[in-house]
Amino acid sequence: MVDGDIRLTYRELHQRAGRLAAGLLASGVGRETLVAMAFPRSADAIVCTLAIVLAGGAYLPVNPDFSGERLAHMLGDSGAALLVCAPGLEDSIAPALPAGTRVLTPQALIAEGTRAGVAPPVAAVPRAGEGSPLAYVMFTSGSTGRPKGVMVEQAGIVRLVRDNGFFRFSPDERLLLTGALEFDAATFEIWGCLLNGATLYVTGKETLLVASALKAVLHDNAVTAMWLTAPLFSQTVDADPAVFARLKAVVVGGDVLSARHVRVLRTAYPALRIINGYGPTENTTFTTTHEVRADEPGPVPIGRPLNGTTVLVLDERRAPVPVGAPGELYTGGSGLARGYLGNPELTAERFVTIGTERYYRTGDRVSADAEGLLHFHGRIDDQVKIRGHRVEVKEVEAVLTACPGVLDGCVVVAADEVGKYLLAYAVLDGGTKAADVDAALADRLPDYLRPERLVVLDRLPLNANGKVDKAALPAPEPAGAASAGSRAGLPAGQRRLAEIWDTVLRLKGRELRPDDDFFALGGNSLSVGALIGRLAVRDGVQLSFREVFESRTLARMADAVGRSAANAPAAGLPPVTPAPVVGPTALHPQQHGLHTHAQVAAESVAYNIPLRLDIHGPVTSRTVRAALAELVRRHDALRTRFVTTPDGVRREPDPDAAVELVEPAAADGLARADDRSVLEWFVRPFDLESAPLVRALLIPGDDTSHRLYLDVHHIVFDGVSLRIVAEELTELLSGGALPEPKWGYADASQWFADRLADRSFAADERYWRDVLADPPRLELPTDHPRLAVRAETGALVRLALTPERETAVGRIADRTGSTPFAVLLCAYTATLMQLSGQRDVVVGSPMSGRVHPDFESVVGMFVNTAALRLAVGEPATLADLLAAAHQRHQEALEHQAYPFDRVVGQLGLPRDAARLPLLDAFFAFQNIDFHTFARDGLRVDVDLLHPGSCRFDLNLQAYRRPDGTVLELEYSTALFTASSAEYLLHRVGELLDDLDGAPHTLLFGPSASQDAVTPAYADFSF
Repeated sequence: MVDGDIRLTYRELHQRAGRLAAGLLASGVGRETLVAMAFPRSADAIVCTLAIVLAGGAYLPVNPDFSGERLAHMLGDSGAALLVCAPGLEDSIAPALPAGTRVLTPQALIAEGTRAGVAPPVAAVPRAGEGSPLAYVMFTSGSTGRPKGVMVEQAGIVRLVRDNGFFRFSPDERLLLTGALEFDAATFEIWGCLLNGATLYVTGKETLLVASALKAVLHDNAVTAMWLTAPLFSQTVDADPAVFARLKAVVVGGDVLSARHVRVLRTAYPALRIINGYGPTENTTFTTTHEVRADEPGPVPIGRPLNGTTVLVLDERRAPVPVGAPGELYTGGSGLARGYLGNPELTAERFVTIGTERYYRTGDRVSADAEGLLHFHGRIDDQVKIRGHRVEVKEVEAVLTACPGVLDGCVVVAADEVGKYLLAYAVLDGGTKAADVDAALADRLPDYLRPERLVVLDRLPLNANGKVDKAALPAPEPAGAASAGSRAGLPAGQRRLAEIWDTVLRLKGRELRPDDDFFALGGNSLSVGALIGRLAVRDGVQLSFREVFESRTLARMADAVGRSAANAPAAGLPPVTPAPVVGPTALHPQQHGLHTHAQVAAESVAYNIPLRLDIHGPVTSRTVRAALAELVRRHDALRTRFVTTPDGVRREPDPDAAVELVEPAAADGLARADDRSVLEWFVRPFDLESAPLVRALLIPGDDTSHRLYLDVHHIVFDGVSLRIVAEELTELLSGGALPEPKWGYADASQWFADRLADRSFAADERYWRDVLADPPRLELPTDHPRLAVRAETGALVRLALTPERETAVGRIADRTGSTPFAVLLCAYTATLMQLSGQRDVVVGSPMSGRVHPDFESVVGMFVNTAALRLAVGEPATLADLLAAAHQRHQEALEHQAYPFDRVVGQLGLPRDAARLPLLDAFFAFQNIDFHTFARDGLRVDVDLLHPGSCRFDLNLQAYRRPDGTVLELEYSTALFTASSAEYLLHRVGELLDDLDGAPHTLLFGPSASQDAVTPAYADFSF
C-alpha cells in the first residue's frame, strides 16, 4: 500500500493492523461488534479497517466532514459503543457522539492492548454453523431522508473480489483508491487489493477532481486500474482523455454511463478496458457488469450478473417479464446483504423470498435483451407523469448528454404550484449555445419529454461520493417574463388560447408555437372538456369536442374559436351560484340510479369503491385520522346522507359526520392479511341514510410504511374524485395546507338541476333519443344460462399490453387521427361483434360529466354513462369500425351532459329483471394519474381493488399505469367461465395487432350470421 511517502508491505500492514486489533479486543470488541471509524483517505484508515475485521468486529465508516446532525443519526442508529478516529478529530466529532460512545485514536487503542497484554490475533475464524460473519455496515440514503444502515457480510466481499467473472485481481495490479471510505466502491478497491496481494495507492479527494493532478498520480505510480463514478468519469474525459493513457482498465459505476464519453476514450485508447458496473449497496457494490464493446450500438448495458449472483426481472406481480419488456430488477446470491441495521420492517419489505431464494428488490427498472444483457431504464420512483405522459428521467438525461456540444448534463424533476416538470442542466463546449441544445432536444424527443428549462453550468456539482449533487444545483431564473415574451409574437387569438392550454395542460409558461399539437402535449378527453368549459366561461365560446379533435394545433384551434365566437357571440355556460346552506337539497342527476339500486339491492356491494393506499413516509394513526377528518370537512359529498322527504329523495350533508378509522387491534388480525382477506372483512353494504359513506382501515407498518384501505360508495365518488382525494390526502399527511374549496357538490347538484329545468340540455336529449332509437341487445353465447334475476357476482382477468402493443396503440391513433381510447374501444367492440355475429352493438362508457370548469376540483359523483352505439355495414373492415368508434366517442363527449337514466326512461324499453337496461358491455380508459402522489418526502401509491362483483355482463377497463397499459376484464361469473373471459381478452389483444398491421382486414368472413361464428369459438366455452 502506498500513501504519499508511506509505503507498507503486506507484512508491515498486517503487523500494524494486528497491534490495533489487540487494542480493539482489549476494549471489548468481539464477534460482529460494530466499530465506527472516522478517517480521511489514508493508510491509517486501511489499517483500521483490517484491524476491526481481524478482531472479529464489523466496521462502520463515517465521513468526519459530515454534518453533526447526520453523524449523530448514523452513530445513534448504529449503536456502536466505540469510534476510532484519526488523531486531531476527537474534538470535532465529540458533539455528535451518542451518550456512552467512546472515541479513541489508533495510538490510544494500541496502548490499551499493550497494557492488557492482549496478543495480536491472526484472523477471526468463523465458528461452525454460524454462517458468514458481518463485515461492515454502510449507511445509504433513505426514502424519508434518514440514512439506513446496510449490513454486508464477508461472503459478499469475497464474491466481489475473488473469481468475480469481470476483473481478475493479481499481485501485479496497481489500483488507486478513488471511492470515499463510506461509499461501497471502496470495498472493491480495498479488499480487492488486500485479498489478492495487489498494490493500493491512496490519494486525497482534491487530486481526483483535478485532471492534471490525477494524471500525474496515475502515470507516476504506473497505476493499472481505477474505479470512477460515471459523472467524474465524464468530467475527466472532457478535461483530458490522456489521464487514462497508461491504464489497462477503468471500472465506471454509480450512475448511467455516457456512451459518448466511452466512444471518445475508446477512440483515443482502443486497448483500454472500460467496464460498466451496476449494483446497489445491498448487494455488495456490484450486481452486474459489462465490458463495453468497440461497436456498442447505443446506451451502454449494465450487463450480466457476477459469479455467485442471480438476477430476476419481474413485473408488479413478481411474474417474469418477456424478453425486452421492462420490469423491476431483483437480485440474490452470496453478495446479498443481511438487511438493514435495526430495521426489520424495512428489511422484510425490500428483502423478499421468491421460491426458496432470498432476493433484494432494487427498485430499478431494467429489461433483458435476447442476448441476456440487462439494460437500465431508471428508477421505478424516477418515473414521473408530465402532461399526461409517463416519463423516465434517465431516458431524457441520456438524450441530453448525447446532444452535440453537451459535455455533461443531468435532468431533474422540479415542481411548482401548477405541477411537475423536467429541468435540465448542461455543461457545454465553447462553441455550443443553449439554443443549439434546445433544437437538438426538439429533434430527438417528443414535446412531452423535452425539459421545460435548460440551465447552462461551468460544471456539475459533485458530492463526496463523486455523484451529481442535485441539492447543489442552482435554481433556474424565473420563467414568467421569458414566457410572456416568447408568446408575444403569436397573433392575439392564439395568445389567448395559449393561456388556456397552459392551464389545462399544466405547461408552466413554456413557449408555444402555432403548429404545436394539443394532444402531443398531453391532451386527452378530460383536458378537452376542461378546455371547452374554460372557453365557454371566459369567452362565451361553445367549441365542440369534434372541433377540438379536428383542430389539434394552436393555430387551427384558434381559428375554430374565432369562427365559433363570430357565429354565437353570446354563447356560454351559466355561472355557478351557491346552493342553500341548510336543509336537504336535490340529488345530482347521476345519483338517482345509484340510489334506486341501493333500495332494491340493499346487500349489494357492486357500487362500493375499495382502495388501497400505501403510504411511505413518517405518519401516525393520529395524522391519518386528522387528514381524513379534514377531507370530510372540506368535501360535502363525503359527509352526505340521503333522506326521504315529501318532495322525494334528497341529499343532506351531516356536519357531524366522521370517518371511523379502524386499526389492527380491532380488525381481527388483519395486519398480516392480504388484500383479498381485507376486502372480505372490510367491504360491506352502506346504509345511505347514514353519513359518511366512506370507511377506513389503517394497517401500520414501521415508522415509514403504512397501508390505508378506504371503501367509498360510488354515489358520492368517481375517478376524478379519487385523484382529488389522493392529492389532498398526500398534502395533508405531509403537513401542507390547502386552500378552501370554492364550490361544493351541493352547488354542482343545484346547477345541474337548474340546467335540466331550463332545458339547457335539450339538444343532448334529442341526440341520444335519435342515436338509440330501437337499440339492439348484445346476444353473446354464454357458458351458463342467464338467470331470471340478474346476479352481481363477478371476477377479473388481466392482460398487460406488451411494450410493442403499447407503442402500436399510439401509432394507430396518430396514423388515423383518432385517440388511444378509440383504438382500444374498436378492438373490444370488434371482439364482441365477431363473437355475437352482430354488426350493431351498444357499449357503455363513462364520461366525466364535469361540463363546467368550476367543478374540476369538486369531489362527488359526476360521471355519466354514454351508450356508444357502433354499427358497420357489409362488408366492413377494422379501419371502418375504428372510424365509427372515434366519431361516436366525439359525439358522446359533445352530448355527455344529459343523464343516462333519463335517456333510458325516454326510450320506453321493456323491463327485464335478468339484465340491465340497454347495456350489457362496458368499456373505460382510465388515464387519470391516480397511481402515485408525492410531497416533501412522503409518497402515496394508490390501487383500485376489485370487490368481487360485476356491474355489467362484461366490463373492460384499460388502465394506463406507470409501467404500461393493463386491460382488466370484469365478467359476470353467473354467465361466463374464466377461460371464456381470458379468451375474449386475448382476442382484444390480437385485434390490436391486426389494427396496426392489417387495418383493412374484414370484420367478418363470407357469412356474418351468429350460427357461423359460434362454432369457431366452441373450444373456448363461448
